[in-house]
Amino acid sequence: MLGMSRGAVLAVMVVLAALVAPAVAAPPAQPVTIESFAGAWEGAAQTPNGDVSLRSVFAVADGKLTGTIESSMGPIPVTAAAIQADRLVVTIDFQGTVGTLTCALKGSRIEGVWDLGGNGGTFWLARPGAAAAGGDGVVGSWAGEVQLAGQVVPFNLTLRETAGSLAGEIGSADGSVPLSKATWAEGTLQMEFTYVGGQPVAMAGKLDGGKLVGTIDFNKGEAAGTWTAAKK
Repeated sequence: MLGMSRGAVLAVMVVLAALVAPAVAAPPAQPVTIESFAGAWEGAAQTPNGDVSLRSVFAVADGKLTGTIESSMGPIPVTAAAIQADRLVVTIDFQGTVGTLTCALKGSRIEGVWDLGGNGGTFWLARPGAAAAGGDGVVGSWAGEVQLAGQVVPFNLTLRETAGSLAGEIGSADGSVPLSKATWAEGTLQMEFTYVGGQPVAMAGKLDGGKLVGTIDFNKGEAAGTWTAAKK
């Protein structure tokens, strides 16, 4: 090139070569197939009235996904399902109202959003074994009873998982209070809260046949008892 030094000419040629060279394609992502969603799952959906527990078994036959989602609000039949991009969109029929579940695989979990009659929220599902290994197995809404000092006290418990930590509320006829501590480790649920009367309460429990079974300490040893709870 006239008027340019040899070094400048070489630099221009390198730039031009880079512009016309074919781009190296990124390795293709692992394809999401409808078979990836087959099998048993359990989890919870967030609703305006609290968490709703979910259990489902999906089957694939002739390339079509079928199944029913069991929830604490009743069965939810699957009427259709299709892969759209990297997500599975499931059409459901809940008591005559058509809705959708948009599902994305996140490792060993399904995470997504639900829409039903203009209402919506998030949900998650995990394999039954995986859920029991982490906090997923206890996340959701529970109804239980405490046996303490000769009395049986019904209660409701809601547990949520946020950024790998558990949180929630526990309530009875006397009122509802937030949990000051909630952990799930080595198959044991540990919870602490301050009762509506100001007394500290500690509860520990384990999953046994799908139910939570454990012990309770009221006001640092003033009274001790047992408790059980089942998912709503």
